Amino acid sequence: MAARRSPALLIAAVLIAFLAVVAVRSRPANPETRLPGRYKLADLIEQQQASATKLRKEVASLRSQVASEQAAAEQRSGGTQQRAGEVAAVSTMAGLSAVEGPGLRVTLSDSKLDEPPTGGNVNDLVIHSQDVQAVVNGLWRAGAEAMAINGQRVVSTSAILCVGNTLLLNGTVSSPPYVVSAVGASKDRFDTDRLIRRLKSDATVFGLTFSVDKASSLQLPAYAGSTRLSYAKPAR
Repeated sequence: MAARRSPALLIAAVLIAFLAVVAVRSRPANPETRLPGRYKLADLIEQQQASATKLRKEVASLRSQVASEQAAAEQRSGGTQQRAGEVAAVSTMAGLSAVEGPGLRVTLSDSKLDEPPTGGNVNDLVIHSQDVQAVVNGLWRAGAEAMAINGQRVVSTSAILCVGNTLLLNGTVSSPPYVVSAVGASKDRFDTDRLIRRLKSDATVFGLTFSVDKASSLQLPAYAGSTRLSYAKPAR
């Protein structure tokens, strides 16, 4: 009797397997699975940037409330000018206060050449994060007291990163041209910096935009991001 049931069971198993395959193939394809990784990353960054913009507005509002409460507390306590001056100085150093003053404005942008010169490659025609970082370091060495890139204040926790052909700074994505504004930087010291001279030479060879202008008055915004630090923890 068991032998007579075997063909029926076999046919039933084959039929179930066939129906399962049809059901899987009939599912609508998810177009996102075919997207290259860089497009998925760009979409994720765009979503996070919108969230970061909303959070920055909330932070700015909260900081304004804190500043008002501090001013009111100082008036109630008779106004400790020395302490207020110390707080203002620390806030400026940390990039939490807007600053204004003379300095340098450096503009970087991609090349307009269609093809790289002999011996080069297509990546040489694009401004990368290391190029912007070299300018930032050169401006610090030239005596800069405060700095901003495309309106984003550069602070000690700022990381300059490449995302495709764009720049990610403080959770904000920027496209070229990149304008680096530095209050207090000396043009003579900046122009004679060894790495800056090399960058200028490369810019000439590959047709990159690299301009340096003195400005009598630069206005840099305060840093609007989070000041809470996170630290790595040992794995267990």
